[in-house]
Amino acid sequence: MIDKLRKYYEQDCNEDNRLIKDKMHSIEFLTTIRYFDKVFINGSDVLDACAGTGIYSFYLAKEGYIVTSGDIIDHNVSIIKKKQLETPILKEIYTGGVLDLSRFEDDSFDAVLCMGALYHLKDKSDRGNAVKECLRVLKRNGIFAASYINKHAVILNNFEDNLNNIDELIKYHKDSYSDVFYGSTPKEINQMMDSAGLNKLYNIGTDGISYLLKSKINSSDDKNFNKYLKFHFDTCEDKNLLGYSLHGLYLGIK
Repeated sequence: MIDKLRKYYEQDCNEDNRLIKDKMHSIEFLTTIRYFDKVFINGSDVLDACAGTGIYSFYLAKEGYIVTSGDIIDHNVSIIKKKQLETPILKEIYTGGVLDLSRFEDDSFDAVLCMGALYHLKDKSDRGNAVKECLRVLKRNGIFAASYINKHAVILNNFEDNLNNIDELIKYHKDSYSDVFYGSTPKEINQMMDSAGLNKLYNIGTDGISYLLKSKINSSDDKNFNKYLKFHFDTCEDKNLLGYSLHGLYLGIK
C-alpha cells in the first residue's frame, strides 16, 4: 500500500498545486481554513499529521499558530522542508504516519489535523487506530480535524459516457476502495468519531458539487465566483447535501 501511495504522490499527483490551481479547487481550501479560523485558538500548538506538502501547515503558522508538520511520504516532506528554508515558520518537520505518533507524548497539542489518512486506509481497524493515535497526542478539550472523501460523490463524478464503467463503479460502491483511495460517508465518519469519544462541532462538505461545475466556476468572473462561494458557505453544513460533496471535514472536541 505504501508503495502505491508513494507512486501516486511522486508521479501521478501534483499535490502542492491541487488546492490553488484554479477557482474550483480553491473552494475546498477556502472552506477548510474558514472553519479552522472559527474553532482554533490563535497561538495554539497544532500538529498537522497528514500535511501533504504543507498548505495548511504554512497557512496556520502564518496566522500565528505553533505548527508541527509531518507526512508519511518523503516526497511531500521534502517539499515542506524546501518551503521552510524560504519561510522558516514551522516549529518542526518530520516524516511519519498517523498510525504511529510515538515521537510525541500524550496530550501534546491543542489541535491535531488528520487531513488525508482517512482517504487511504482501507481497513476499518486502521482508520480507527489512526483516529485513536491522533487523539492520544491531543490535549483534553483540544480540537480534532479530519478530512475524508465521500464515496457517492466519487461515483457521481466518474460515470463515463454510455455508463461504460458502471460495473466498476458498482464494485466501488460495495467496497468503497479503489487503488489508493477509500470512500466514506458522513454517517460513517460521525459514527467513527462518536465511538472515539469526540463531541462534534461540525461535519461539512468542503467543496460541495463544485467538481460537477468545474468549467462554469473556473470561467466565472470574480464577482460571480464570490457569490457562488457565499452560496457554498451557506449550504456546506446542510446534512441533506453532505454526501454530494467530494471532500468532507469533521471537526470535534476531545
